[in-house]
Amino acid sequence: MPGYGETALVRSLGYLAEKQAAIANNLANVDTTSFKRRLSVAQEAPSPFEALLDAQLPTVAYSERSDLGRGIVRETGNRFDVAIDGPYWLRVQDAAGNRYYTRDGRLQIDGQGRLVTRNGQAVLDQAGLPIALGGGDSLPSDLDISPNGTVQDPSTGRTLGRLALASLPRPEALQPVGRGLYVDPENQAPGQGGDGLQQGYLEGSNVDSLQELVQMITVERTFAASQRALSGLGRMQENLIANVLR
Repeated sequence: MPGYGETALVRSLGYLAEKQAAIANNLANVDTTSFKRRLSVAQEAPSPFEALLDAQLPTVAYSERSDLGRGIVRETGNRFDVAIDGPYWLRVQDAAGNRYYTRDGRLQIDGQGRLVTRNGQAVLDQAGLPIALGGGDSLPSDLDISPNGTVQDPSTGRTLGRLALASLPRPEALQPVGRGLYVDPENQAPGQGGDGLQQGYLEGSNVDSLQELVQMITVERTFAASQRALSGLGRMQENLIANVLR
């Protein structure tokens, strides 16, 4: 049966391997629009240590959370691009009716005349309904999107809808599901944000590639040190057993 030392070191190696994978994923998405870097979190996980009267000694357990800090905003000149300024989220819905939150503001008009994301999810208004822009000759070729999310046809001045800028009491509870989408397992009641949109801009990733590379080197060195400690512990136990058997 492995001792506490081996168990703690092996769990630490597992944590470091998971952390390295998270860093690699961050670096792979450094140029992904609105990507939020994943942070590795070491949590204390109690483990019984029967040799010390069943006292609880801490080991580490791995978990991740999203760093929701704002990414660098860049101008694109595309009238269908919007960047979100502030702790707000767009609400979108896929063809199956599943709802998500996103900060990816690459918008377009689909074949049904609806305002959708680059991946085809319908953008929802404040009432939770898809924003319909019209069809045929009434479909606008350009849009004015105000900071509060109001969408207008610049040629007629007609208001076509208003994007829901959602604010959440606990945004850290959101879980990423890929393609810049997040689900809310807590089903929080979203509030309506204020002025927070910049038309013609996009929010980039909040990954600092230099910082991630430094963390990657640190993890590699810590992993190597933990391996040496585990090998040293094994040799110490072998020597102890050898001395006892003399």
